[in-house]
Amino acid sequence: MSRPGRRRLLVVGVCLVAVVGVGLGTWAAVAPGEPSSASAASDDASSGPTATVTKGDLTDSKVFAGTLGYGVPTGVPAAAAGTITWLPRPGDVIERDEDLYAVDERGVRSMYGTVPLWRDLSRGVHGTDVRQLNENLAALGYDVSVDDEFGPRTQAAVRQWQEDRDHEVTGVLTAADVAFVDGAVRVASVEGELGRSTGAAGAEAAGTGGGDVLQVTSTERIVSATVSQRDAERLAVGTRVDVRVNGTGAPMRGEVADVQPETDEDGGTKVVVSVSFDAGDRTLPAAASAQVDAEGTTERGVLSVPVSALVAGSGGHYAVDVVRRDGTTERVSVEPGFTAGGRVAITGDVAAGDQVVVPG
Repeated sequence: MSRPGRRRLLVVGVCLVAVVGVGLGTWAAVAPGEPSSASAASDDASSGPTATVTKGDLTDSKVFAGTLGYGVPTGVPAAAAGTITWLPRPGDVIERDEDLYAVDERGVRSMYGTVPLWRDLSRGVHGTDVRQLNENLAALGYDVSVDDEFGPRTQAAVRQWQEDRDHEVTGVLTAADVAFVDGAVRVASVEGELGRSTGAAGAEAAGTGGGDVLQVTSTERIVSATVSQRDAERLAVGTRVDVRVNGTGAPMRGEVADVQPETDEDGGTKVVVSVSFDAGDRTLPAAASAQVDAEGTTERGVLSVPVSALVAGSGGHYAVDVVRRDGTTERVSVEPGFTAGGRVAITGDVAAGDQVVVPG
């Protein structure tokens, strides 16, 4: 989409090469050396199927294979130091201020945010993580300023929050109190084990890294598709698409919600595209195959025929066999252009409504 001229050239080239083999035999009806711009008449009536020359818009759409699910899981690190004493179950939904897991019988609670808790939050610090904290405290009804400063109001709110949840009241927020996750989450899998030690001391004793205690996903159904970097150009975040589940039913309108590069087994780079969509009142399976239909470039108000109607000649020239009212065919030189959906735009001495031969 960023280079429509080049895309058009490449697409046309590929499609026309495919029909050269079909058209060469038919093109032999024109005498060798006859100018390509001339029309050749034939007394032979059309014996093959025909198609109509239409005038309208051509849109270069492409279908990508995907899967229905809840998206790519992300890990919740076992950051609180101690022994795991409670874990949720796969499929559980955890919302703001609910327990993600518990260490030493103290719940590590969920707060919403994209920046992980990489430090203790205490009076005097500032940053994006502090703003996240203030946004969560405000959403829970505490009196704070929604800014990036951990001031006296934030400290008082943290102390009250800790007291309300039977945590040790320190006014300092640590990994023993909360973990930031990207909104409400669904537990995809449980990696931790009851009785396992967590935190730096526990990882050192076990001879491993801290690892994740949970793998979580979004709570909303999405379709994930892995595409090439080139195809990802038409699937930028915010792009409107159509979604089908199991290849059946009417399409559902969707939107690209996330795009993430991923390295494949051969060291190449692919792109994982996540599409959110509105299922309405439809009942969908827990998991299924899915298709994402993305539109690309559109050419408006063009005359077009099926690509297979083109007849290829020498010197890179093309024609179509137009069926006249008396049943005879006339070979008319045309200039092919943009292709999409199995049709090709043409210019030449043809008109909308004409019938052209489509070789079998």
